[in-house]
Amino acid sequence: MYTASAYREADLRVPKGAPFYFRYDHFAPETGIELHSHPWGQFNRISLGLVEVAVEARKLTAPAEYLIWVPANVPHSASIRQATDFMSVYVTEPFARRLPPMACLIPQTPLVRALFEDFAERRIAVMTDEWDLRQFELMIELLARAGHTDSYLPDSDDRQLEPILQAIRLDPADATTLQEWAERVHSTERTLARRFQSALGMTFVQWRNRVRLLRALVWLKEDRSIQDIALALGYGTPSAFIAMFRKQIGFSPQRYRRQMCGEVARA
Repeated sequence: MYTASAYREADLRVPKGAPFYFRYDHFAPETGIELHSHPWGQFNRISLGLVEVAVEARKLTAPAEYLIWVPANVPHSASIRQATDFMSVYVTEPFARRLPPMACLIPQTPLVRALFEDFAERRIAVMTDEWDLRQFELMIELLARAGHTDSYLPDSDDRQLEPILQAIRLDPADATTLQEWAERVHSTERTLARRFQSALGMTFVQWRNRVRLLRALVWLKEDRSIQDIALALGYGTPSAFIAMFRKQIGFSPQRYRRQMCGEVARA
């Protein structure tokens, strides 16, 4: 049986009393991290692609523009699908109290990203001077105010949204417009748009694109051609699919495939 006190060897080497601790790794494709926990809260940050963290019965999937936050002593495992730089940020109790009490996704604003990148560029592990502590305090405050979500692809049992979400999950290529869906569920386009924002925190098109992205990542792993994937997801041209993929992930499907193979060439 797993116990929360079964910390990893790396955790035991963290300096006692440090207000924060950064650890830097580079993971090969298809890296799995076994079930474990930490005596501190932890941010998981990747440079490319997606990371999956399993917490209890939930699976948190996040692209590089999100952090995955896991509170102290919460058992979790992780899966890295493609080669990526990985940053673990351990947060002690006084700072962790300002963050969500449950595992969740937290978006990175441009300023938060810049702060993380500054720490990474200088390879800061523990506080070296008061400026680092003030910078870290600012980052925590920004993250505490950034909001959080339970899932990159949230769900809803709203009676009008549920059939739409189910249909798109089953067939991401479904090109039915929001207006057409409104007619099917006896609503209006404006009402459905409002429900997507209030229940899911995003637009209809944004939600559908996320479904398509997750399906594309599976197919890229299966070595299907970019053109085949684009057509199977309902895009008229490969360039339209590539544009969506770049917007969601930050680079092209071709580069994502090479990253899965551990290559570093640019798309």
